[in-house]
Order: sequence, then structure tokens, then C-alpha cells
Amino acid sequence: MQAQYLGGRYTFAFLNASANAPLAASGGVNISQTFSSANVLLSNPALLGTASSKRLSLNYSPHFAQISHASVAYADSLSANNYWGVGLQYLNYGRMEETDPTGAVLGTFTAADYALALSYAHMREPYTLGISMKVAGSNLAEYSAYGVLFDLGGVFKHPAHDWTIGIALKNAGFLLKKYTPQTQNALPFDVQIGTTVKPKFMPLRFSVTAHHLHRWNVAYDDPALQRTIDQNGNELIQKVPFADNLARHFVFGTELSLGKSFRVLMGYNHLRRQELRLENRAAGAGFSFGASLSVRAFEVGYARSYYFTPKGVSYLTLNGNLGSLLKKK
Repeated sequence: MQAQYLGGRYTFAFLNASANAPLAASGGVNISQTFSSANVLLSNPALLGTASSKRLSLNYSPHFAQISHASVAYADSLSANNYWGVGLQYLNYGRMEETDPTGAVLGTFTAADYALALSYAHMREPYTLGISMKVAGSNLAEYSAYGVLFDLGGVFKHPAHDWTIGIALKNAGFLLKKYTPQTQNALPFDVQIGTTVKPKFMPLRFSVTAHHLHRWNVAYDDPALQRTIDQNGNELIQKVPFADNLARHFVFGTELSLGKSFRVLMGYNHLRRQELRLENRAAGAGFSFGASLSVRAFEVGYARSYYFTPKGVSYLTLNGNLGSLLKKK
């Protein structure tokens, strides 16, 4: 494997992981696509205005090495132009062996990450502004870290065309407690801009999202890679080409609507492909796909996202329109 996807740089990096099937199928980063789901608050709080009232979302993803990622979100309206939502994420890393420097097993320990988000959005057409406050925690054996983070988002929805522009400043905040006093890792702050457009008379919707706009070089410098030394014994720094580094900032997604109840989604994340590909081949790394089916007040979604050859991660999402269910009762 060439590198690790932005690995080792941040505390609470799990907040950037795909938390639901539609997001995973769209490439893992999307702040402009309007889903009628409470899950949108985890991507961009300003999208709450598109979630409608009394929406509940349940999500689960079994990851590698018995790691599991679960989340739940609920969105509702306060008035005609004001919306609120709450979301909870939980990432369980399972039980692992604890060893000493010689490799002798001392016992086992557990690790987990979690975050609770409270979101609010105000719409003044064609604009919507939103904010999320997140309380995040992380436990690794006897070590723990806690922090408070904020997401700020904005959405412009064209009044005449199916065209949306989103912007989000994500995971700005501060640590309440570090793993150790010497820990220097920063929070996973990100600046994102994206757009989603549906051409007239076409059943397709296209999304392009730019991320990590506050820093140019997003390539991970893996210290485990074999270094190249020149004839004078100096290490040669291998720079990422300009075009490749530029492409790493973009995620592409496509949605195909087959009627009102069924849709297919596909995505491509170039940073993920370059960082997680094998040295001699990439295969499906960086690609993702999924589908969703709506039946009355419920929607079931599935996604498969490929991180490295030939492994992929599956995502399951169940959305419920509680408002519709209550009316029927």
C-alpha cells in the first residue's frame, strides 16, 4: 500500500468518514446534494432545509478488522423557515491485544470514537445557512480525548433550475482533553465547496465537491516508504505532480433516477485512490456505488465503497418519514 488516507494527522479524524450509504456511494464527500434524509446534517447543516419534517435515519457499516460504524440522525422543522436536527455517530474498533515492547501479550483493550451533533438551519430563499455543534470523544485503552467542534454551512438553491451550490467549514473547534499532555494532533478542519446540477430532461444529477481547500498539499508522506538517495547520500524528496495534487482535492458523484422510487449512485474519490492504492495497481480503489429504494414512508439504501485492492466496505441506511406514518395513524 502506498500510504494512508490522511492518516495520523488529526484527532477525531473519524468525523470525516462516510456515515451513511448515499454519502458513501457519492464518493464520501458531498455538501450540495439534496436528500430528503436527516443524514444531510452530518455533511452540511445548511442542507437541513431539504430534509423535510420528522425524518429519522439509521445507518450501519461493518468495516475491516471487526470495526463497526453506526449512526442515527433525526431532523424536524421549527417553523416554515427554521429547521433543527440531531445526530449521533459511534465507531467501535473492537477488542485488541495489549503487548509489551518484546511482544509478550499483557491482556486486551478496547477503543471507540463517538460524537453527538446538534444542528440548526435557517432558510431565506434561495439561501440557507446552518450550524452544527458537535461534542466528540475518543477512548483508546486508558487514554481518552474530548473536544467541541463546529460546522458552518451555506446552500444556494436556484429558484428555477435543479442546481445547488454548497459551502461548508467543518470541524473547527478546540480540545477539552488530549490523549496525553504531549499530544499535538490538530482537529480535522476542512473547507469544502461543492455543486450539484440536474440537466433538464435528463434522469441524471451530477455533483462535484472540492475539499481541503485550506491546504494545497494533501498527499500523505509515508515514513515507511523506501526512500531514494542520490550519489551524495542526500534523500530525494518525491513531489506529487501538480495535476495529481489538484485532482486529489475533488470528489465526483452521479445519481441516476429510475422513476420516483429507485435511484443508483456512483462516485469517485481521487485522493482515496492515490493514497490507498497498491504500489503496482489500483483496481477499484476510490470508486463507490450504491442504490436506494423507496417504499411508502421508508427508504432503504445500500452502498459499496472501495478503499484498497480488492477490499471494500458496505453501508446500509434506513430512512423513515415519521410525519407520514403519524398522519396515516
